[in-house]
Amino acid sequence: MNKKLIRFYLLIPVILCVTCVRQISPPIRNAVPILVVEGLVTTDSIPYAVKLSYTGNFTNADARIDTNQNFINDARVVIKDDAGDSSICNLISSGTYQSIDSGFVGIVGHTYTLEIYLSNGKTYVSTPEKINSVPPIDSLSVVYDSTFITDIRPTQLIISANLHDPANVQNYYRWTALGYTPRKSWGKTCTPPYSMCGNPYSCSCFALCEQYITTNQVNVLSDQLVNGNEIIQPVFYSPIYWFGKHFIEVKQYSMNRDIYLFWEQYLQQTNRTGSILDPLPSSLVGNIHNATDSNDYALGYFEASAVVTKKIVAVPFFLQEYWLESVAGQYIPDETREVAVVGDCHLLYPNSLNDDMDPTGWENAQEIDLH
Repeated sequence: MNKKLIRFYLLIPVILCVTCVRQISPPIRNAVPILVVEGLVTTDSIPYAVKLSYTGNFTNADARIDTNQNFINDARVVIKDDAGDSSICNLISSGTYQSIDSGFVGIVGHTYTLEIYLSNGKTYVSTPEKINSVPPIDSLSVVYDSTFITDIRPTQLIISANLHDPANVQNYYRWTALGYTPRKSWGKTCTPPYSMCGNPYSCSCFALCEQYITTNQVNVLSDQLVNGNEIIQPVFYSPIYWFGKHFIEVKQYSMNRDIYLFWEQYLQQTNRTGSILDPLPSSLVGNIHNATDSNDYALGYFEASAVVTKKIVAVPFFLQEYWLESVAGQYIPDETREVAVVGDCHLLYPNSLNDDMDPTGWENAQEIDLH
């Protein structure tokens, strides 16, 4: 057969495949909005927050979604305990309500219930949640992680909570943490007119500050495999951008089994890789339902927990300047940014303290020196 004719026949399937491709616009599924709740009562004597919103339509993965349209700002929110006490929660910002009774504090052994009265006439209530005790944090340990990811993060300190799990009792834990880490900018001259320096290492004025950092990572643990033993749990990663002190605060919460399973389901869904072997996602139904329709569940949770807090100040004395400049120096923005901002450390980095000022609240914290 003629070679040209053979090539022609081979091209026919390719042409047919190309011509069969066409763009389609599937209809947007308009699901009924579902109430989403996030609430927490603890043994800390601080105002408690409850966040309310509705689920919204998903239209485009690349589109910016205005979440303000889903916040609920006209609800009545009440937290009650089993002793007959209660606290009303007032709206303080879009979708966020805060308890107003400073004397209403969580107590171990008591149960707490959240009630939500919506403007559409529906009332949602949580199942009563009991506050279980939580063991103390014996100590916080610090380990230096010398690995770094170029343009993503520098080297870091790994902070772990050390505790002894009570034997013969099923315990569930959750940890949160925050900190202040040293940052470096180009700085300015120390006298008027406070002009910016020629390189990021020649000036000391306005060049150092402490930046507030936190994490949204969910960190939970069951003692099923470690009952009665020592627990060492990594809880925070403090990046090393420059010399100085790292101020760390760790909170350790008790949990009920149902709340632990809620967070486990959340982690399973958020940690999926997109593999064909991944299970299908499902709604994160929590412990809040319609008072008149037990099949009408809200998404989210209401949690009641005992909490203990531990603070430390970690000081990495071992850092060498030439190494720090080569690894962490890439995270000091250069003169391509606005000059006034580049020079002043606390203006350059969001949520930073002024001029190398230490945060308050760590005056009596243990200092851990790393050599």
